[in-house]
Amino acid sequence: MGMSVVGIQLILESVPVSNTYSLTKQRTKQLRILATRANSMDIKSTVAFVAAAAAWTMSSGNSSTDTTAKSTGAPTQCPVTGHKVEGSSGCPFSQGLPLPDPGHRCDPNSVDEFKIPDVPPLTDKQREVIKATAPVLAEHGVTITTHFYKNMIRAHPELRDVFSETAQKLGHQPRALASAVYAYAVNIDDLTPLLPVVDRIAYKHTSLHIVAEQYGIVGKHLIQAIVDILGDAVTPEIGDAWYNGYWNLAKIFIQRERDIYSAAVQAGGWEGWRPFKVAKRVKESDEITSFYLKPAEDTGKPIPTYHPGQYLGVSLNIPALGHKQARQYSLSDAPNGEYYRISVKREDGVAIPTPENPEVPNHPGWISNVLHKDLHEGDLIDVAPPYGDFFYEPSTVTPNAPLVLLSAGVGQTALLSILKSQIDNADKKITYATVAKNEKTHAFGNYIRDLEKSHKNLTFKVFYSSPGDKAVQGAHFDHHGRMNLEKIKDSLYLDDDATEYFLCGPAAFMTDKLKELSALGVDEKRVHLELFSAGELPSGN
Repeated sequence: MGMSVVGIQLILESVPVSNTYSLTKQRTKQLRILATRANSMDIKSTVAFVAAAAAWTMSSGNSSTDTTAKSTGAPTQCPVTGHKVEGSSGCPFSQGLPLPDPGHRCDPNSVDEFKIPDVPPLTDKQREVIKATAPVLAEHGVTITTHFYKNMIRAHPELRDVFSETAQKLGHQPRALASAVYAYAVNIDDLTPLLPVVDRIAYKHTSLHIVAEQYGIVGKHLIQAIVDILGDAVTPEIGDAWYNGYWNLAKIFIQRERDIYSAAVQAGGWEGWRPFKVAKRVKESDEITSFYLKPAEDTGKPIPTYHPGQYLGVSLNIPALGHKQARQYSLSDAPNGEYYRISVKREDGVAIPTPENPEVPNHPGWISNVLHKDLHEGDLIDVAPPYGDFFYEPSTVTPNAPLVLLSAGVGQTALLSILKSQIDNADKKITYATVAKNEKTHAFGNYIRDLEKSHKNLTFKVFYSSPGDKAVQGAHFDHHGRMNLEKIKDSLYLDDDATEYFLCGPAAFMTDKLKELSALGVDEKRVHLELFSAGELPSGN
């Protein structure tokens, strides 16, 4: 089920990175010293590994380059092709250009990008090299990953269908990938504590239909970017260690994703994208609209079920961009075999790209606005099977244990799916508390109030941060202001050690509620968070 707080306690540190492109002679010397003195390193082992989720599913923004690296004429080796040549890049296809140069990458014909190599396990020596070089890669991480994304997208423009244009403009993904590389390096001796995060990343990959062959593209361009930016500092020993390290990690993901795809097909689903039509759209509030999606081709069979709390991947063509974009939206209804429902928030004041103005807005919500504007009843949209590691299943030991759901804004969608799946168990006490700006932005309020009237096991609490003139306290909402758990602690079932708590909303909201629950004596093992993106790292500390 969903990632518990214990599962994310290893992802609470940020990684220092630099936007400097040039690698000084002093830093090059330090890198070589570090490679031989790994045992003296003192590197924190709790880092933001979950940032790899975004890093592996979206692309980066643009950045300028520098031309300070110079060739020494010393023989080096390209870690990708294995060619030993003269020149600081170690690549025979740099054509003598000064580094870093955005056009510098290995000749596509020199290596099969889609081949998954048969690499051996990392040796002890290679692990020491990776740990020793981690600080330098952290310092130059954003430079390396920005260079990597630009070159990979230029070489494979078809990947724009997968990578978020918004993440490119906002530049989130170079930082995310830099953090991920650093995290992998410092935990290289024992990846076991990080394996729970693999599921989160793998689910994201499968919702975007990432396939094994694409790891070859990523691996080639990532290693080449390291060579391009760090130049002579990347000795054959260092290059080989990182090449093997990358592929050992990649194969973990490849296998897990194969298992997820296989499970989806065996459950009556599909792999990749399938056309669905909008059977109905319903305006739930001034901001939120629900889309009811049914298969475009009626097979007469029920659509695959899912775990309440999971999300649905959708992909639609953006004519102004000339390619597709994909997003994930939480399923907002209980499994029913007939349709999938997603409830999408429209962001006020966020423009969408048009043929006349194809510039992508600097806002993560613009795709949602495209759905609101252009997706109508009868229209088609590509859909991936339901995936996600945030979901609720009753304990087999205490199936009737109380359930507390806490949401903010559109975070209520995933929790609404959980609520609807459990509400008919009269022996299960449920508290659902949500916070919205006011009665105009609050979706599903009347529906849940009706549920509360007809189900004695449900308690519903509403906070409005800025209630409108027509909002009546006691009728439309219970409390004025941001959600404060002290005001509803009698409904949180704090005296039952089996109570489970599910939080969904912005990162700041989840962080605050986690702290409040901890202060009220709730064991963090019983708190579950929905992390919408890899950059959101809530902590109760």
